[in-house]
Amino acid sequence: MARRTPAARPSRMLPADRRTQILEAARRLLEFRPVDELSVESVAREAGVSPGLLFHYFGSQRTFRQAVLEAAAEELLAHVRPDPALSPAEQLRAGITTFTDYVTRYPAVYRAVTRLGTAAGVRTLHRSARSTLAGWLNAALTAAGAPATPAVTLAVTGWLACMEEIVLAWLDDPTTDRAALEALCERSFYQLIRAALDDEDRWLLLRKRVTVRPPAPRPDEPPPAG
Repeated sequence: MARRTPAARPSRMLPADRRTQILEAARRLLEFRPVDELSVESVAREAGVSPGLLFHYFGSQRTFRQAVLEAAAEELLAHVRPDPALSPAEQLRAGITTFTDYVTRYPAVYRAVTRLGTAAGVRTLHRSARSTLAGWLNAALTAAGAPATPAVTLAVTGWLACMEEIVLAWLDDPTTDRAALEALCERSFYQLIRAALDDEDRWLLLRKRVTVRPPAPRPDEPPPAG
């Protein structure tokens, strides 16, 4: 009688890969439920692992939810990272569109970070993500010739807070279409920068410059850092 070949055992995943697998399972579930309803048991079932394994990697349900939000923020920033080949105006428009794409798909994550961030870890995460976005916007404005004044910096930070509230209000009551929402966010950015400059001639010059794409790098030139 021929001997049966035993079924191959699944390969053992590296800890970092297993952690990523679990967080990806949680992200899939976040399309259908709020973060505070994300249980260890449901995520374990989605990931095909035991609940005990989640506690092994994350320690507690609270720590696990924090890790889920951190992974979501990292993913969002990766999506909205500006393309250096585009003009500042194109970067802004693309960033608003990508941002809206993400929060429309994962509204529970967005609300958790911006509205439910009472825990110190979530507040820190929110501030860090906003600081990264502000840094990109300020760099684009400076490259286009805007002065790096406190007023401009405050305008950028204020616009990010304003956009968050606009999108949150739209998620709660989408009485306008998405194209109008994105256009409103874009116009409000330019109006705040215009007010911060407080110089109409400088504003008109900047408004032209932000539409200009940077020169293409030479073939022998290394790619930009970051």
